[in-house]
Amino acid sequence: MAAAGTGNLKKWEHPKKSGIWIREILSTKPLDGKSKTYSAYLVTVPNKVTDSGRKRKQFQSKGAAERWASDQLKGARKQGEDYFKATDAERREFVSWLPKLRESGVGLTEALEFALKRLRPEGGERTVDQMASELIESKKLRSDRGDLRERSYRDFKNRVSKFSEAFEGLPAKELELSSIVEWLKELELKPRTVKNYLAVISEVLNEAFQRKYIVENPLVRLTANQRKELVGNESEVMNVSILNPSQARRLLEGALKHPELGLLGAVTLGLFCGIRVGELLSLDWEFVDIESNRPEVTVPFEIAKKRRNRHVDIPRNAVKWITSIPDRKGRLVKANNHEAYRIRFNRLLKLSGFGKKDKSGSWVSDWETNAMRHSFGSYHYALHNNSFETAKQLGHKASDQVLFDHYHRLVKKEAAQAFFSIEPPITGSKLVEFGG
Repeated sequence: MAAAGTGNLKKWEHPKKSGIWIREILSTKPLDGKSKTYSAYLVTVPNKVTDSGRKRKQFQSKGAAERWASDQLKGARKQGEDYFKATDAERREFVSWLPKLRESGVGLTEALEFALKRLRPEGGERTVDQMASELIESKKLRSDRGDLRERSYRDFKNRVSKFSEAFEGLPAKELELSSIVEWLKELELKPRTVKNYLAVISEVLNEAFQRKYIVENPLVRLTANQRKELVGNESEVMNVSILNPSQARRLLEGALKHPELGLLGAVTLGLFCGIRVGELLSLDWEFVDIESNRPEVTVPFEIAKKRRNRHVDIPRNAVKWITSIPDRKGRLVKANNHEAYRIRFNRLLKLSGFGKKDKSGSWVSDWETNAMRHSFGSYHYALHNNSFETAKQLGHKASDQVLFDHYHRLVKKEAAQAFFSIEPPITGSKLVEFGG
């Protein structure tokens, strides 16, 4: 070890011929109100070793100083060895990019860390269809367990499967916002349907982000203008389709005249209580109470969409329609599944005049989805002028936002009064009753 004395203090090069010098110095610090002087060791590493400017560091022991000096030299040598192990092509590539990095003010380490997270996702490589399949399987398990409605699972699977097929084989990390937007535009769907697709796609991508398959959900960069192009101005009240009182009466009387369809109870509770179709299909008559002072239908949490019990008032005119149904035992709608109900309900629509024949002579329905529930929400609010009460009856959370966004259409109070005054036809002074 080469050493040079400076008085009683020493200075030496370590490791030998490295250019790294260690110098013994005197340092003071306060201790018990007094200044104490002790020896310290200052290591100086020159620029020729670091290639990034001189480095200096102080240590309390000679051994610690020498170990750090050795580590600095080993690190510099390792970088040099790695450089010479690089191929000519790799060195040329680095040199070609260096001016661009300097111009942008981005360091090589920063650029590589950014790129590697995207090129080699921490959660592993997945294609769009693979990550979609994983979430579909997760939803299936929830559906089988009973904490996700079967219909909700089928709807989710249907939409996500179409998205998955459109981008099959594409690495998830390469999925771009522009591609998603263009695909949605090409579908030429109604704004509401596009909004539903955006919701399920975002759920898939958020799940992928949390599993670290991607570093960002591309949809977070969807601008307000792009969203409006796809789904319109969401701040405006949607043009919700509802039935006028005459159409509502026509539907009710159709169900009354055709008891073989077994739909009068469902139509009554759908129109005048706003019960969802999925809930109607699982509801038993035992939950429909028309005998108490305040008639109400109870939607138990097991079948409620939001998995919360709710009690919905049954208006007086609805009680009269329900009273005209002689068989009120078991299931409200005696249909095995949603498809069976749909076929039966379409038959009712045709018999009640909701639709027309197309050019080929086939009957085509003009029924709008959720027209009964939307009618209830619009007329109930117009009659009572209490948005929170209407939202409560619909089963929404403690907010009227969903009501105004999706269930409400502006109607006059007189129309609401007429709607909730629709009663079964009467012959003489006696209510007409139909069996079945």
